[in-house]
Amino acid sequence: MIEKLVRKDFKIIDKKEGISKIFGYLKKEAHFPIIMDGKKPWGIIDERRLIKSRLLGNEKIKDFVIGVPKIDMSYSIRKAKEIMLKSGVDKLIVTSNKELIGYITAIDVARELGNNKNAELLMRYVEAINEDDCIGDAINMMKRQNEKVLPVLSNNKFSGIIGIRNIISLISTHEKITNYHQEKTSLLDAPVKGFMERGIKTCSPKDGIKDIVEILDEQEFAIVCKNREYLGIIEPIDLLR
Repeated sequence: MIEKLVRKDFKIIDKKEGISKIFGYLKKEAHFPIIMDGKKPWGIIDERRLIKSRLLGNEKIKDFVIGVPKIDMSYSIRKAKEIMLKSGVDKLIVTSNKELIGYITAIDVARELGNNKNAELLMRYVEAINEDDCIGDAINMMKRQNEKVLPVLSNNKFSGIIGIRNIISLISTHEKITNYHQEKTSLLDAPVKGFMERGIKTCSPKDGIKDIVEILDEQEFAIVCKNREYLGIIEPIDLLR
């Protein structure tokens, strides 16, 4: 049963709240938000949708939510895996007698069930960006590839990442929240290296599931490198395939 895997470090947010309510979570300062439709758990934030939108500062949470399956805590772990793979989401809302009790992640399921594949077999390739490219280029690449995180290269070697959370953090603290033009031109033209996240933990192509899960549990992604040569990326849902 999944009862032992349920995470309870969540915060309830109504779908009618303003988008700024989730900025704390995106900055890693707040608990995971579960979005409610009145008294009913509705879904989770679709971070990819954030980067595809022009943030004007007055949007509602409901514009950035993806509905996710709700499962009872009596479900088996294998059933949870099946539902995740079918729905394509890496988090499921967990209820008991239709009351919200928490959520589980693909990381929890993978840790419990195990997997014999190494990083080389689990990873997928995401086009990287150069540290001297601008923030505007990073936004466009994320939109085009439908990705939340881009590897950043310096002299063709892995140097760090730039992700939706990094960019949203910039936008949310920028003096004028308008759109990705005009007032934000200077921000969009700024080089990625000034805002990228460094000190990222990586794994090697031959690393097994245990090492990968440890990294994912901390970062929610794992960058696969060989001697600092970027090879690919692993996200939680990839562990279940």
